[in-house]
Amino acid sequence: MVKIGLTRRAPSALETRLHIGQSNNAVHGYVIQKGRGKRDLPKLQAVVGFLVARSSRELARLVRSLTIRWRSRPNAKAARANKIFIAGCARSGTTLTQHIMKSFEDTFVWWPEARHTKFYLLDCQENNLVIKRDSRTFAHLAKLPADIGLIYCVRHPFDVLTSMHPQTREERRFHTTADRWVLEYDALLSLRKAQPGRDVLYVRYEDTIAAPDATQQRIANRFGLRPKMPAAEGVERPIHSHSLRKWERNEEFRVYLQQQQSPAVLAPMHAFCREFGYDMPAWAGSSG
Repeated sequence: MVKIGLTRRAPSALETRLHIGQSNNAVHGYVIQKGRGKRDLPKLQAVVGFLVARSSRELARLVRSLTIRWRSRPNAKAARANKIFIAGCARSGTTLTQHIMKSFEDTFVWWPEARHTKFYLLDCQENNLVIKRDSRTFAHLAKLPADIGLIYCVRHPFDVLTSMHPQTREERRFHTTADRWVLEYDALLSLRKAQPGRDVLYVRYEDTIAAPDATQQRIANRFGLRPKMPAAEGVERPIHSHSLRKWERNEEFRVYLQQQQSPAVLAPMHAFCREFGYDMPAWAGSSG
């Protein structure tokens, strides 16, 4: 048997230079990529953090949604509870009414503002649950479930538009704008259209100021509640009438209100006042 030996040819000078060049390019590319990786690391960490936070929020929303659906079953405890939702435009007495609700027996008042879905997330021993609307309730008031009772607070529109609030005092002088007031009233009209059979308990701020115990009794009669103390004892601040109709005594307020009287505001405002028994001064103009 003849063995044939294969010998490897030595690379030429040109091949050697090409190989060295390719190796250097590879090393250079690796160094550049490594450098970029270090520079891009904070961006990558930020992206990962965003995705993790987003996933956590989505998971929390899913858990919340499933909990609400489960607890709103007809035989669930939350579904059987007497749920009372306080709504109305800001500066119309919603907080005052919320305080009065603390004067009833067997009643839990959730103090932070919230959506009506919060009812199904509460774990309470009390049979009567009370929640005050949040600032976006007007957008979904028409979808309020039928098993939730509604107290709707109203106040003279001019008092609402000239009422201040500590949270917005640095942004604007008065808390509620005319456009926002119109949105709130439109939300009430939408609720009536969507749920014509709903029994709404309207509470006038002026009536509560004049006779808080009478308002307390109206609420008790409507929702089957039992007072455990006079209404005023559940309120943190003294109930007084100093905030009523300031615009009649303050020329600056009157000028401000006249500046808000566009046709888009006047028409619903006149309709509101006719319905709830409020007078409009002659200088307020007509509804057209």
